[in-house]
Amino acid sequence: MNKTKINQAIKTQLFSADKDQVLTALNKLKESGNKDYLPILFELMVAGCETEVEKQIQKLLGTVKDKETIPVFINALQEEHFKPIRKNIATSCWQNGLDFSDDIEVFVDLVINDNWETAFEAFTVIDNMEHFPSAEVMKPIKLKIARALKVADERRAYMLEELLKLST
Repeated sequence: MNKTKINQAIKTQLFSADKDQVLTALNKLKESGNKDYLPILFELMVAGCETEVEKQIQKLLGTVKDKETIPVFINALQEEHFKPIRKNIATSCWQNGLDFSDDIEVFVDLVINDNWETAFEAFTVIDNMEHFPSAEVMKPIKLKIARALKVADERRAYMLEELLKLST
């Protein structure tokens, strides 16, 4: 994704009732998109786009490599409006391979508080991290995980125990 402004013609195509126009616009974004399109793509998904369109958006989000998009993904994960697609966003975060280690607590919170599928996707993001924050930064996060472990069901407890192992 490049650092250009939003092309209004592409934006209009993205919101077209014609599935082929939307797919054409998504293909254009693969070539010339930027981080400013991400909220638009999230909006399309939360609005309930067609399955084929959703799959193409998911595929595109999984290929994003621009580090400047990290705050956009994190904001979307934390925004209540995007809760219905949180699982999809978290999936994109581990697929695209960006370094979300500075935002590990967001993913830990999803593992602790969100539905099982979203929790698993968030766990996968953490599991795939190459670098973890310092021990000092991790200390309160580990305490949060330990507290959650006391009340977690069996499946969630497994993930939380694994998180404690990963971050040591």
